[in-house]
This record gives sequence, C-alpha cells and structure tokens, in this order.
Amino acid sequence: MSNHQSAHHDKLAVRLSVIISRLMAGESLYLNTLAEEFRVSERTLQRDFHQRLAHLDIQHEDGCYRLANGRLHDHSPAALSLIRNIGLSPLIPMQDKALMNLLMDGSGTSPCLIWHTPLNPAAMRSDCFQRLAEAIHRHCTISVLVGGIRHDALEPYRLIYQQHCWYLVTSYQRSICVFRLDDIISVTLLEHRFRRRNEVNDLIAEEGFIAALPHFRFISDVINTFRS
Repeated sequence: MSNHQSAHHDKLAVRLSVIISRLMAGESLYLNTLAEEFRVSERTLQRDFHQRLAHLDIQHEDGCYRLANGRLHDHSPAALSLIRNIGLSPLIPMQDKALMNLLMDGSGTSPCLIWHTPLNPAAMRSDCFQRLAEAIHRHCTISVLVGGIRHDALEPYRLIYQQHCWYLVTSYQRSICVFRLDDIISVTLLEHRFRRRNEVNDLIAEEGFIAALPHFRFISDVINTFRS
C-alpha cells in the first residue's frame, strides 16, 4: 500500500470513529457542517452514512443524520447477567458483547429461540412467584400455605424450573424442603432474615439434585421412614 493510500485510510478511520462517537452521544449531524470540518464532499459523507455505517440504525432528513433511538445502548452486561443468573449459560456457546447485543435487540427477528413446554397460567399464581423471588433476593424467611397446611420459618434458596414445573427449594431447621409452585396457595414474607449456607448453595446447584426434584417428595418420605 502506498503512502497516499495509507493516509487516505487513516483519514477515513478517524472520520468514521468521530461520526460514530457523536451519534452514540445522541448528537444530530449535518452534512454541510461535517463536509467543512473534514474537508470532504457531502457525497463522500453520504457514502459514509449509507454504506460504511449502514449497520447502524440511522435516520436522516434534509441533510441531518441521527441514531433512530438517539443513542446506541450497550445491552451486553444486562444480557450476560441474565443468562448467567437463570442458568442459560450452557446453552449459549459464545457469550461475547456483539452476540449479547443481538439477543437483546428488539427491532428485528430474534436469532435464537429456546423452546420449552408452556406453563399452565392457571396452575401458578404470579403474585406468589414475585414474592418468592423477592424473598430469595432479600434473604427473608417466608410462610407458605400448601394444601391447607401452613409452613412457617422457611428459608427460601432458589426457584428451579425442571420438567415443565417450577420448584421452590427451601431450608427448614437445616433440612431441605421442596415445594411445587402450583401447590402453593399463598406466600408471606417474614421480618426475620437468614444467612445462606454455602453447602446448601452448592447442593441445589448440582445436576443430580435438580434432576431429582420431581421425585423429591417420594425420596424424602423414604428417608424419613428409615429414620423413624
């Protein structure tokens, strides 16, 4: 590459980087002003916007250019936190910034779909789900009503989805208790806070434990029978 070509590409890179940074800052850019600043023709700048920056969602009218939403947001940190927090990480082979922004972009067709059997909306109370999520996040003990029986002073650890059903995993007097969410009638957050135990955190994240959730009640009954 000749010195002339190298200088041309350097000027192009600088010009595009300045334009992109201003668009991301929410500025409206005018062709005549940019042409004077960069000492290029308006036709060259039109090529910048319509060809070189075509991947950006840019609006233009009467020589004025701006991002459609005013600012290009980076959604990748939120997307990464979401897929890691709810256990979707093993399903996403590459978790880089570009892919996360594609997954969070609601303006076009989503590139991915995770299929699952839909829940029966009538089988689970949304208000219970919300309260349980809050209690787990705040480390609040809870009281739940299940089949006419009240269970008090439970320490909620996690809501886990397994085989078309949500399960609430709790601890009570240092023993693990599991409830199907569609069996829970009401949830009450109590004032008492609890300290999460690492051994419980590790146990309920194990593949074997999660796989056994649909049979947890039967397993517990067998264990209690032998204990008694």
